[in-house]
Amino acid sequence: MDVAAIEPGRDFRKVIDQSVSTCSVLLAIIGQEWLVAKNDAGSRRLEDQNDFVRIELASALRRDIPVIPILVRGAKMPRPEQLPDDLKELAYRNAVELSHARWKTDVQVLLQALRPYIETPQMQAPVVARMEQPARPDSSRSAPAQSAPAPRVTGTAAGTQIVGAQNIDRISRELAVYIGPIADVIVKQAAKRCSSIEELCTSVAREIEDGSNRAKFLRACRT
Repeated sequence: MDVAAIEPGRDFRKVIDQSVSTCSVLLAIIGQEWLVAKNDAGSRRLEDQNDFVRIELASALRRDIPVIPILVRGAKMPRPEQLPDDLKELAYRNAVELSHARWKTDVQVLLQALRPYIETPQMQAPVVARMEQPARPDSSRSAPAQSAPAPRVTGTAAGTQIVGAQNIDRISRELAVYIGPIADVIVKQAAKRCSSIEELCTSVAREIEDGSNRAKFLRACRT
C-alpha cells in the first residue's frame, strides 16, 4: 500500500514519481466509470492534481515509459479532449481489452504484450499495475511488485516444423471462425510445443468455450 510504503514526512508526489521512474512498463486498468469517478468533494478525480493514480500516469507519460491501457468491463479508450493536459498522451497508447467471454485469449494477448519488457535479463525494473479507478490517498492498493521472468513457452521451432506452416495457417483460419484474429497468435504459440496436428488441434480447441462449436472445429481441423 502506498500509505505504508511512503515514510512520514516524505513528499508523496516525489516518492511516487521516483517509484514510477524505475518501471519497465505501467498498466492503466480502465473501467466504465474511470473517466467520471469523483472524489469526496464531488470533483472528477482525474482533475485532482494530488490524486495518486493521476500522478503515476502523468509521471510515466512524461518519461515516455510504456503505458498499456487495460480495458475491462467493456470500457472504451478515453479521447484526448476527455483527459487533463498531462494525461492526453494516454489516449494514443495502444490498449489491451480483458473480457469475461474471451478471458483466456485476452490474457494471452496481454502476456504477449508484456514479454518484451520483462523477459530481457537486463531489465529488472518492477511492473506497476494501477487500479480500475483513480485511487484515493487512503485507499489500499498493491505496491509495485518486482517483476519476475514471464513463463516461457516450452519447446522450440522444431514443433512448428513438424506440424508444417501450411497446416498452421489452415488451423488458424478454422479457429478464427470461433475466436477471431487472435487465433493466429494462439495457434503459432501452441505449434511450438506440439508434435502432431492432432495434438495441436486438441490444444487450441480449448479456446472455444461452446462444446458444439469445439466439436465442429475439431472435425474441420483434422480433415
